[in-house]
Amino acid sequence: MLLGVESRTLPSHFSTPYGEVKLVTVKALLPSKLVYLLEHGAEGQVELARRFVESGEEHLSRLRRKPVA
Repeated sequence: MLLGVESRTLPSHFSTPYGEVKLVTVKALLPSKLVYLLEHGAEGQVELARRFVESGEEHLSRLRRKPVA
């Protein structure tokens, strides 16, 4: 799972009567992406986040999405 990948279509926060709410995206990883992440560490995390943003699905998790790694 990748947490906090910035979204171009969702706000990073919003206000409520009780204060500010920060949105944190949760991106489920397919097994192949998890292997990539484990093999490449922090650099792999940055690269996967970049590729997800580039694909336009930075905050969407779909089983039938095209692989980015």
